[in-house]
Amino acid sequence: MMRSMYSGVSGLRAHQLKMDIIGNNIANVNTVGFKGQRVTFQEVFSQTIKGASSPQEGKGGTNAHQVGLGISLSSIDTFHIRGAVQRTDNITDLAVNGDGFFMLSDSVDNLSRSYTRAGNFSLDDDGNLVASNGFKVLGYMVDQETGVLKSSLEGIKISKATADDAKATTYSNFEGNLNNAIPKATLPATPLVAQDLTAVPPIAKDMLDLGDSKYWETTYQYTDGLGGQHNIKYTFVRGMDGAGAESSTADADREWAVFIQDLDTGRFFNDDGSYGELGASAASMADIAIPLKFGLDGKIDTTVIPTIQLTIEGRNGSDEFPVDVDFSKLTQFASDSNAAITKSDGYPQGFLDTYSIGQTGEINAVFTNGQNKVIGRIALAVFKNPAGLEKTSENMYQLTPNSGDAIVGLPGDGSMGSLNPGTLEMSNVDISREFTEMISTQRGFQANSRIITTSDEMLQELVNLKR
Repeated sequence: MMRSMYSGVSGLRAHQLKMDIIGNNIANVNTVGFKGQRVTFQEVFSQTIKGASSPQEGKGGTNAHQVGLGISLSSIDTFHIRGAVQRTDNITDLAVNGDGFFMLSDSVDNLSRSYTRAGNFSLDDDGNLVASNGFKVLGYMVDQETGVLKSSLEGIKISKATADDAKATTYSNFEGNLNNAIPKATLPATPLVAQDLTAVPPIAKDMLDLGDSKYWETTYQYTDGLGGQHNIKYTFVRGMDGAGAESSTADADREWAVFIQDLDTGRFFNDDGSYGELGASAASMADIAIPLKFGLDGKIDTTVIPTIQLTIEGRNGSDEFPVDVDFSKLTQFASDSNAAITKSDGYPQGFLDTYSIGQTGEINAVFTNGQNKVIGRIALAVFKNPAGLEKTSENMYQLTPNSGDAIVGLPGDGSMGSLNPGTLEMSNVDISREFTEMISTQRGFQANSRIITTSDEMLQELVNLKR
């Protein structure tokens, strides 16, 4: 039999395989995260008819005489080049901008892992972030006790049932102005008004009678450890000294007193931050008047009490909690009063309302109590040889001995790419290149088929010699 016929057969098989790859590439031209492939060929073993000879005296050397025996598959390479990005604005659609694969798992211990560039994720009934085939997306969740990321990989969970525990207020800072044009206080003979102590609970009314005096007041809600709200009112009165009387010093224009009252009980706080006794008979203006003083520059005089720590009693099973109140940023200028608490850290319990995913994989959750917290972070994996990964199914890859182990990290760190939220990486197949390859493959297949038919005709002529 003729060698050319076997060469033609090997050429047909090789070009048929190449056409299979081209067909698969074109079929997946719109597949999310798909990576195109190519086929390369190599010449198979050549038969040596005559070996090469070296030059001799008076005669030159000769080259070897070899006859090739066809072609075989050299490699099927996967192009891990980033595909075009399609904007979807879907909150759970993610594309990797750079190197890295999402990690997926369908096992309870999350040790069975697959890898993908397709970021068309969604949430299941339990709030798990999953791929279209139900595999969980792996990352690091935040420890609710410590507020830091856990060290072990687990399925990302974004559940509406996620709760943010209440936090007791520990500080509150005043900012703003107290108008220096407010008239100085003119107090009645008995500025503290008796309270009805026979009522159960006692009637919580304002026990402070400032008469016709002008003043500035503001109320703020503090939160205890169980999320209960406590209404505390601050009343700023100009021209009063630390004894709760009308100031008669030369600095009276710059002296103020602030009265702090728990509106839920009616009691005032003493100047040491403790509660005064309930009822006018057990309290005095000197106890509850907390002095403030401003300098000639309109700023607070820190030699007088700029801060105070209130100890607010708990309610409905909550413990008492201390709150540092800072007055150091108050001013006294000739403009309208607007002094108020602008910074504080307490809040009631809340549940997850909305969320977003950042470029570094952070899942930022907004809770119904107004808090914004990171509840987890999506992880990525990179490989020393991503072309060595083995395609499995459903846009996933798995490790091989030649890909190297997964190097796990966080988006944006080191060699890890960042994320593009609200977008998807599409297929990187180039249609024009595939059509060109298809034409050359078709011509190669046709040419190899002609080798077979021509070799057959030559054999037929050989058979006809008998006739």
